[in-house]
Amino acid sequence: MRIRFLKNILICVAALFFLQGCQQFTPAPRHLETQPLPGKTTAPYSASPTVSSKWWEQFNDNELNRLIQIALADNFSLREAWARLDQARAATTYRNSAMFPTITMDGNYTRTQTKKNTSSYNTFSTGPSASYEVDLWGRIKADISASQLETKASRYDLETAAMSVAAQVADTWVELIATRKQLALTKQQLTLNTTVLDLLELRFENSMSTALDVLQQREVVAGAQAAIPPIENQIKALSNALALLLGKTPDKVPIVQGDLPDQLPALPVKGLPANLLALRPDVRAAGSRLLAADWYETHARTNRLPDFSLTGGFLFREGTLDLLLQNWILSLGAGLGATVFDGGKKDAAVEQAMAVVKERLASYEKTVTTAIVEVESSLAAEQYQTRYVDLLLAELGSARQAKQEAGRRYIKGLDPFIPFLTEQVNVQKLESRLIEQKAVLIKNRIALYRALGGDWTPNMEKP
Repeated sequence: MRIRFLKNILICVAALFFLQGCQQFTPAPRHLETQPLPGKTTAPYSASPTVSSKWWEQFNDNELNRLIQIALADNFSLREAWARLDQARAATTYRNSAMFPTITMDGNYTRTQTKKNTSSYNTFSTGPSASYEVDLWGRIKADISASQLETKASRYDLETAAMSVAAQVADTWVELIATRKQLALTKQQLTLNTTVLDLLELRFENSMSTALDVLQQREVVAGAQAAIPPIENQIKALSNALALLLGKTPDKVPIVQGDLPDQLPALPVKGLPANLLALRPDVRAAGSRLLAADWYETHARTNRLPDFSLTGGFLFREGTLDLLLQNWILSLGAGLGATVFDGGKKDAAVEQAMAVVKERLASYEKTVTTAIVEVESSLAAEQYQTRYVDLLLAELGSARQAKQEAGRRYIKGLDPFIPFLTEQVNVQKLESRLIEQKAVLIKNRIALYRALGGDWTPNMEKP
């Protein structure tokens, strides 16, 4: 009897190796690096991009470096992204378990008592059992491969979030410093305007200026006073926004005391599209999801084919415990199952998977095109913004000279007060606008760094 059991085992093993040799389905190779892009880009590309590993360090500001370091460790969105990555890894491990047999241990006790007499029988049984699905067509492999690619996409999503958080912290830092400078400038202008008002009132008392001159200057002073509360409110709002990015409550956010850089670092060189795509984790995430969709389609196709499973077990059974392990039964089995009719359910699943591939292909092309557009737009924005700031500086220099000349002519009685007042207000507006536009120039550079991506995110470790 045992010889017959051994023959059955050998037959099942031989069948297993034979069936494993069946042709398995795999998706057609897809080379994303040669994937044709929609449309054509006309901007020139250099052969080798130069992107700093951690671009914010080029600003040479320890405060900014510390803030971004805190955000990368404690930001709420990044903590959520780490948790999603853990979920994806666990899901892959779960699917990978289908490649191994499932072994269970069962135990049973039965007591039987006859109806006509008081005799009773005890039955004890226990033993392990195993089941294993043979991956004939590659269905399990397709499911695992798709899950592995989804896990990679989750990792790339984490890296994309990290790049966004770093850029948002830098943006908020620049905006906060610029707003503080605006507040200091407004207070300085208020002091200057008040001094001019005092001089006008003195001249008015000596009949050297008109009441209209005094009233107009009082209007300027009142305007400067009214500008302060909104700026202070904006500073508070930006501080709270920075606290949220750092994963802190507003009372624990570090006080920003830095200053805007006087000169931007050298402009990074834009690389070839293939290099750009390699540095953008959002592009890599879209590519991984496209490849995962190919495997999901393969899984749906193989799901229409028959499945083959093996089962086996040892059963120890006896009426008394002392003889339980002396009497055992070996059972082996094989099952082949196929769907005869399901109303088109599995065919519809294949069509759905094919539609998902088309959707993710469009999403990938959109992500790639968006990346290229963002780089070109950021480069153009920096070019035009640099010209704008230079022109503002020239305009401010001319306005200051005009204000000085208008003041000289007013003191000598050659002109009324209005030309001086006009130039005074114009200078103050240009000074405020210059601070604002210098901040915009720095933020454009941050947007360019963000658009170019980088190679620092793959080295991120869970805090």
